[in-house]
Amino acid sequence: MSHLVIVDGHAVIHRAYHSIPPLTRNGQPVNALYGFYSMLLSAIDVLKPSHLIVCLDSPGPVSRSQEFIGYRAKRKPAENDLLVQLPLLPETLKTANIPSIAMGGFEADDLIATITKKYTKKIKKITIITGDKDLMQLVTDTINLFVPVRGLSETKIFGPAEVKDKLGVPPSLVVDLKALMGDMSDNYPGVSGIGPKTATELLDKYSSLDSIYSHLDEIKSSIKEKLTNDKSNAYLSQKLAKLIDNIPLKFRLKSSRLNEDIYSGLQILFTDYGFKSLASRLAKKNPQKPLVTVQSNQTSLF
Repeated sequence: MSHLVIVDGHAVIHRAYHSIPPLTRNGQPVNALYGFYSMLLSAIDVLKPSHLIVCLDSPGPVSRSQEFIGYRAKRKPAENDLLVQLPLLPETLKTANIPSIAMGGFEADDLIATITKKYTKKIKKITIITGDKDLMQLVTDTINLFVPVRGLSETKIFGPAEVKDKLGVPPSLVVDLKALMGDMSDNYPGVSGIGPKTATELLDKYSSLDSIYSHLDEIKSSIKEKLTNDKSNAYLSQKLAKLIDNIPLKFRLKSSRLNEDIYSGLQILFTDYGFKSLASRLAKKNPQKPLVTVQSNQTSLF
């Protein structure tokens, strides 16, 4: 069965950084990289993809910051030990022969949305590896999320039922939920004074943001007042939360097929970085290829 796995690169490496104890190679922090590739090996083992692609954020301003100057304004800056590892991700993916894609002005989420829209009818199954709840809006019967939980030690598959259980709304209403309650992480304003409970109750009754505003006269006065006062913020937040799915990407599905070159590339990468345990795990998955020996002048990590 054709199965495309899309990795939300920076979301996973951020999670890895906070899950793996500090590790260095020649004075360079590498714990985030180690955790990223450990997660990747686990995902390949569990999901058994036929195709694999990593989507990456690009440095510089993105389209949402042009729409709303306060976008992500309250996020704490990333720690320096993580920042110095981020440029290594595309470099190491190239060494590993794993295809990756990025485009200036767009976030990885938007690239993922574009790819899933383009190929959802051309491939049997799509799984997105991420820790980002924004991507729950993409979930369908054939598009799932593979989410690390408890650091990287456990994972959970999110289909439509799991999204509904987690957020209180189906995937089709995730954007409208964020429009009402906002998003502290991305600094979407939402409607002041409306939290998850009220937002889910409104969407359960009226089915969409538009319908809520079409039935304001039916809503009790205190909530009606909040909705009326913050209508512009609600629709701004809806626009910011909705992923862009029509980016003109130069991505072709055949370029992402999982093949022997990836296993060979990963062996070289793990040897270069001294990731001895990852090299051993890889050799067990791909026994027909000899394990590349870690050189004695390199530090072996795990």
